[in-house]
Amino acid sequence: MIDMRNDLMLQLVERRLLSAPNSQKEVFHLSFQKISGEDFDYQCGDSVALWPENSEQDVEKICHHFAIDGTQMVDSLSLRELLRIRHCITHLTEPLLEAVRQRLDEQDRENFDRYHHDNSLQTASLLDLIDLFPSIKLAAADLPLLLKKMQPRLYSIASAVSFCPNRLDLAVVVVCYKNFQNRDRYGVASHYLCHQLPVRKPIRALIIRSKFRLPEDLSRDVIMVGPGTGIAPFRSFLQERSFLRKAGKTVGRNWLFFGGQHRASNFYYQSELENWQNSGDLTNLDLAFSRDQDRKIYVQDRIEEKGQEVWNWLSGGAYFYVCGDATHMARDVDNALLRIVKRYGAIDDPESYLTRLREEKRYQRDVY
Repeated sequence: MIDMRNDLMLQLVERRLLSAPNSQKEVFHLSFQKISGEDFDYQCGDSVALWPENSEQDVEKICHHFAIDGTQMVDSLSLRELLRIRHCITHLTEPLLEAVRQRLDEQDRENFDRYHHDNSLQTASLLDLIDLFPSIKLAAADLPLLLKKMQPRLYSIASAVSFCPNRLDLAVVVVCYKNFQNRDRYGVASHYLCHQLPVRKPIRALIIRSKFRLPEDLSRDVIMVGPGTGIAPFRSFLQERSFLRKAGKTVGRNWLFFGGQHRASNFYYQSELENWQNSGDLTNLDLAFSRDQDRKIYVQDRIEEKGQEVWNWLSGGAYFYVCGDATHMARDVDNALLRIVKRYGAIDDPESYLTRLREEKRYQRDVY
């Protein structure tokens, strides 16, 4: 349960494309400033929860179909505003589907049952239902009772307060998928943030505290694995450690494993990373762009290629961090690490070694 007592109001002040225009994935850099609420006291590794809004165009189509005008009020808001900011219109509840079925004509009900039986409606939105079943009728006032409440989306913060005290940065990929009719559909939050949220318009937010933390001992080395937008917290790590080093603190070495599909289109924050290399803030930068050669190469492959050096850093007290995809990448990195520990550390039970690293907070993961 997210505690709403300390929520913030932010405003977007910068939006720029990180990926190349021809990239299969759109990734944006977003910067926000605080308008009101608690101070910006987030730490490196924290996340921010943001409340998106539904597309005004989509809401207008729904209002037109159900004859909703601007005068119908629910909980001190017009029904149109409720549909725009309080309720999810892209994911359907079983009560809503059942209510729709009961109010369809015979032909539409047969089609509905066919789609529902093969689970096609799992990726349907309220707009899809209106397009598919023209006879759909619901009492407008029932919609808020049948729709899910809009939930915030969590994003890893890609900036450090010490480096930019008045800003909070994110790296956001626009979620795009096919629905059951093979039509493009977009993630509500990512599409809103990257394509619809106007600059300077307020957005509700909340800082989410994390256990994904830099070592308290600044002199410790850190190894970071963050392909794609998994680079976000490591940009904040590097900003923080660069700031501290310039302030005269003794800061350990930094090693980043980063990857994507193509160097030309998916090398996010390239100039910043190269500047940190040139300044000595980033000791090692190993890249894995999977589609730039015949054999696909991923970050776990680069880690294993550098196995001896990785082990040398770990045995010397380095911290190891992973951020990004939990299903494949994080699992594959974990397996590569096990092989490295076994091969170069001559440890018969590498699982126990990694468990000990986790207990010591020297192996941390922020995966999703």
